[in-house]
Amino acid sequence: MTGDKKTTEGKKLPELTVTLEQQKKIDEMIESSKNNNVVFWNPSITKEFYVPVEGGEIRVLHVNPKQPLNKRTIVLVPGWGVLQEGFNILCEILNDEFEFYYIETREKKTSSLKRRKVDMSIQRMAIDIMQAINYLKIDKDNYTIIGPCWSSTIFLQGILENNFEAKSIIAWDPMHRLWFNKFLLKLEPIIPAFVVVLLKPILMFFAFLGMKEKVQKERSQRFVRNSVMWKWKKATYKVKDLELFGTLKPITQEILVFNATKDKVHDQENYTKLAKEMPKGRFFFLNTTEEKRERLLCVIIKEFAKTDLKTNIPPILREFEKELKR
Repeated sequence: MTGDKKTTEGKKLPELTVTLEQQKKIDEMIESSKNNNVVFWNPSITKEFYVPVEGGEIRVLHVNPKQPLNKRTIVLVPGWGVLQEGFNILCEILNDEFEFYYIETREKKTSSLKRRKVDMSIQRMAIDIMQAINYLKIDKDNYTIIGPCWSSTIFLQGILENNFEAKSIIAWDPMHRLWFNKFLLKLEPIIPAFVVVLLKPILMFFAFLGMKEKVQKERSQRFVRNSVMWKWKKATYKVKDLELFGTLKPITQEILVFNATKDKVHDQENYTKLAKEMPKGRFFFLNTTEEKRERLLCVIIKEFAKTDLKTNIPPILREFEKELKR
């Protein structure tokens, strides 16, 4: 299962692949995770917190079964605009057996913020996450923090600016820059928030133009429909020029970069590049289809929850690490 693809510079890069035997293992992990008898965000074990941060509060959910099977605590920070319902699969897979924290960033509709002078920068979001971890008294020596997409970007930029730290970090499809349409990002500073709300259907059309992956498109559209536009407007303006490529060499701690599929938002070519830039970056590839991407992420989260920090990489995942030639 090999192949090549061309970059925009005309150079050929090896296609990310797995063996037939590895693909069988991935498919089995995904299929065995399915459980129809689940109460999503079971209220008997899910506690909601509002953590004070600069300019307001952010929401945290803590799922804590009576007898958790964790060998490490899991902290999940969802990506840009992701709704709680987007991680119902996590509840299904952890199945009232594993403890985890779900920390929402301030662009989410659940945050309570003072609109006029609020700081929506990526630096502030990294600090918020650390404040939430301290507020909840999460054991700093025994947790792994996972960030899909933009939340990984928050981690990496936070490390670069000394606003974020964690001993164990998983970056799932980290974004090197904000994926929104560049034309829309240029328009953003000059369009008032109320006009953005009125134009939301038109802006959504252009934002997702050319996105062929049905599940990813529907998920992204759902996030936008449920967004608070003034928050998104302020946050996008703060990061419109952010670019991680070429900046990551100073990150000397181990960062585990994972990828499973590709779509218009998630370009597989980026993840090996980002991992290679970091002296101790490691890259893992587990191939799956777009509609199974979130389920596979949650399967991987469970494997880490079952494995202590000393062992670090769950044995079942080790064979999926790709060598990075620096």
